[in-house]
Amino acid sequence: MTSNRLLKALILCPMLLLLAYAAQAQKTITGTITDEKGSPVVGASVVIKGGKSGTTTDASGAFKITVPSETTTLVATFVGYTAQDVDVSSSSAVTISLKPDNSSLTDVVVIGYGTAQKKDVTGSVVSLKAKNFNQGVINAPDQLLQNKIPGVEVTNNSGMPGSATTIKIRGNNSIRAVNNPLYVVDGVPLDGRTARPSVNLGTGGFGTTPDDNPLLYINPYDIAQIDVLKDASASAIYGSRGANGVIAITTKKSTTQGTKLEFGSQFGFNDGYMKRFEVLDAGQFRDGLHKYTLDTLSVSLDKGSSTDALKEITQNTMSQTYDLALSGGTEDAHYRASFLGSGLNGFIKNSELDKYLGTFSGSYKFLDRKLSIDFSLIAGHVRENTPLVSNTAGSQGNLISAALQWNPTSPFYDANGDYIDLKNGTINPLAFLAGYSDIANTNTYLGNISASYKILKNLQYKFLYAVNHSTGTRNTNIDGWLPGISPITGAGFGVVSNAILTSQDFQHTLSYNGNISSNIKLDAVAGYEYWKTNYQNSNFSALGFNFNLDQNNLVPINYTEVLQNGKTQNLPGIFVEPTTELQSIFGRVNFNLFDRFFVTATLRADGSSKFGANNKYGYFPSVGGKWLITNENFLKNSAIFSSLALRASWGITGNQEFPAGASQEQFSFSAYNTAGQVNVANPDLKWEQTKSYNFGVDYSLFNSRLNGSIDYYDKNTSDVLFQSTAIQPAPASIYYINLPANLINKGFEFSIGATIVNNKNFTWDLGFNIANNSNKLTNFYAPGSHTPLQILTGEISGQGVSGTLSQIITNDQPVNEFYLKPFGGFDKNGNQVGLDSQALTTENPVFAGDPNPHTIYGVNTTLTFKKLSLIVNAGGAGGFVIYNNSATSVTNLSGIAQGRNVDQAAYNSDERPTSSVGASTRFLESGDYFKLRNATLRYDFGNVGSYIKGLNVFVSGTNLFVITKFTGFDPEVSIDKSHNSYPSRSIEYIPYPTPRIITFGFNFSL
Repeated sequence: MTSNRLLKALILCPMLLLLAYAAQAQKTITGTITDEKGSPVVGASVVIKGGKSGTTTDASGAFKITVPSETTTLVATFVGYTAQDVDVSSSSAVTISLKPDNSSLTDVVVIGYGTAQKKDVTGSVVSLKAKNFNQGVINAPDQLLQNKIPGVEVTNNSGMPGSATTIKIRGNNSIRAVNNPLYVVDGVPLDGRTARPSVNLGTGGFGTTPDDNPLLYINPYDIAQIDVLKDASASAIYGSRGANGVIAITTKKSTTQGTKLEFGSQFGFNDGYMKRFEVLDAGQFRDGLHKYTLDTLSVSLDKGSSTDALKEITQNTMSQTYDLALSGGTEDAHYRASFLGSGLNGFIKNSELDKYLGTFSGSYKFLDRKLSIDFSLIAGHVRENTPLVSNTAGSQGNLISAALQWNPTSPFYDANGDYIDLKNGTINPLAFLAGYSDIANTNTYLGNISASYKILKNLQYKFLYAVNHSTGTRNTNIDGWLPGISPITGAGFGVVSNAILTSQDFQHTLSYNGNISSNIKLDAVAGYEYWKTNYQNSNFSALGFNFNLDQNNLVPINYTEVLQNGKTQNLPGIFVEPTTELQSIFGRVNFNLFDRFFVTATLRADGSSKFGANNKYGYFPSVGGKWLITNENFLKNSAIFSSLALRASWGITGNQEFPAGASQEQFSFSAYNTAGQVNVANPDLKWEQTKSYNFGVDYSLFNSRLNGSIDYYDKNTSDVLFQSTAIQPAPASIYYINLPANLINKGFEFSIGATIVNNKNFTWDLGFNIANNSNKLTNFYAPGSHTPLQILTGEISGQGVSGTLSQIITNDQPVNEFYLKPFGGFDKNGNQVGLDSQALTTENPVFAGDPNPHTIYGVNTTLTFKKLSLIVNAGGAGGFVIYNNSATSVTNLSGIAQGRNVDQAAYNSDERPTSSVGASTRFLESGDYFKLRNATLRYDFGNVGSYIKGLNVFVSGTNLFVITKFTGFDPEVSIDKSHNSYPSRSIEYIPYPTPRIITFGFNFSL
């Protein structure tokens, strides 16, 4: 027994001595990491300098690490911040404050089917992170970009919450096809359309209602980063869908350190018009009656009151938004879930946008982290209540036109409380609000799951499947008691509309990222993708009901609830779009040579069902190069240049955003067993092709206090898609062909950002960007001839001008050049010279002005004093003209003779009410503007108590003011006035006005 005890002691003693030595040879370091404002940095890395072992910070920014006793320095790093050495030779508890890295060369950007460090990117790619997004009222992700990126024009089509935006990257890339960029969310390319049904209320002359934004179901607070791919070197990886540029949206991912709960809320209200369309008030109207001797009529046009219809149709009801996110996990299993609920009340009464959005994503690793399973699900329910504001209504078929024309001396109600009918072609705007209902519900799901397996250390295979499914329903009702609307008055009208949009995506990619030698790094990806989409819609309508025909006897039942009760059942409209399928093979290689020279080469082959039988595949190559000059010995230690790089790229991209089935024979049923051909097949139809060059300089000076970029580009689009008329006799008239024309865009882009002041208590950052673009169509001739083609578009609407077209697409002109008869002033009788003498009807129209902005610019600044910050975003456009269609036919001076209101510009002119109505250059106005989009004042409390982290409160103003000579509501206008599917540009017609909005709110985490 004694010998056994002795043997155990001899064994245990050395072990205890080793453990004691090991304990003496190590030490534990604790600390916290905060950002420049004192808020905790979650997920920051802390490692031993020169070693690999380390840890990351938890939800409160704290960390704990055990290191060898001889360790003297730790290194703290976080994306977007400068790495910081921390001396731990004499302290076991440290506090670290990271500073932003303005050079951003190590930032990760999305380049299509992969990512890269910014310094490795050879193309024109601009990355915007969440901390740089626009503030204020943001309904959809694309609004986060406005005025932030040079060459990217983001135009709000309407002041209505949820309305679509028009986005053009480096000008017009097509005369016909959609010019909006390709959206990619977490690597999944989208269809770009919405399933909210569109409605064309031809009955009653109401016109087509505006589209809504296809990205409404994506929570703006869930977005971590947006990358804009502008040139071919960046976007050619998307082949036949990359010509309009690419906007890649990356959503936030989960944390790997503990559980984190984030909450934010904001409340807001409308604070009047950003800019009013100025019509006469009651006093001016009475003066006008006297001026034009209309106050002597037997039936007085002065109704004895004083009203403001533009004010009466608006509301300032409180809007509210709540955002909640929960994340957590470990390195091997982490998740993130979020929810957004918002109720946004529009500026116009009966206008509302309600959104309920949820996301859930996760990442799980298996097999010693060789296998990764990632998934994401975005689900959204959007409800829209839309007032009667349409694109192509007659002069009286629109709520805004009714408000503009309402006699300001007339009350809205009679002595019995009934809506007054002036019987002068103007419908009571408050009756319009009460008797019209248009409610749409859209449910959208975007889900994807991927599996990645690391075959070798630097070689990885990834499979991704995604589905984007959306359904929409819309019920539109016009009560029969509304007066003056033939044939609806006394009958009532209801429309039920439905739409379904589904796209699917399959991706297989094989990627390699590693060093070929000590001086050569290779990043390569090869892949196969199959994408398809289906769209269909339907509508059912009826006219003639036996209730709600008298405003004093109303029941709370909509016509769309009993559509079968309608006396006249209209034929259902059913449209099923041919399935679009895209099969692609692609590859990209990036070489990093000596960390100074970078080369990117890309090739994609697309096979599309949209192409003709003889052109099933298109090939899209690109190549780009970059020289990082500051890594050369002669600039490596420069006191001036922190970074300086030259870029050049060339490539070919495509545009296949033309109607599905355009190359095929198509038929349409008009009645039982009766079908007619509506499209003639063209087996040679193919994509539009854009060749582009880009030359750029990226610079950063004075220890990254000053940074930016300069770019010049030249884009040439050929094989221009054209909707031709088939040579008769033919089974149908529509025939799509490619023309050997050229659509050329050239331009410069410049951006600069500076940290002007960077003191302990006060910082001032200022950014400015500007872009200039020229657009011209050349070689645009009729097939087989040298006769220039002329395509007229840009419909002018309203009484007296219906059917007039104001824009032309033709040779040697910008796309959508205004083409109008000249205005020569007024004669001695106050009539428009030429128009009333019939000269305007006999003279030829002239090229009258470019509707495309030549210059767009943005200004952004942030001032911070201790914990108080002021963030301002502004911008504008110049070098273009707008056609004021509202002034032509809605508020023209002739209306005052019928007791309708008129605009002040006409009233202050030499015109008389006897002057005829007509479209001419008279109504072209300068579109130049400068707009203060948003100003936000925020106070960062930081951590409060033991639980609340990063608390901040803010007040924000959106659309605070605009400086412009344009007399309409808003010079930032994009009303759809297309004709035969050829788009229009810069025509303003009784739009939903832009409101000034004030919001306040708070954010914090636990």
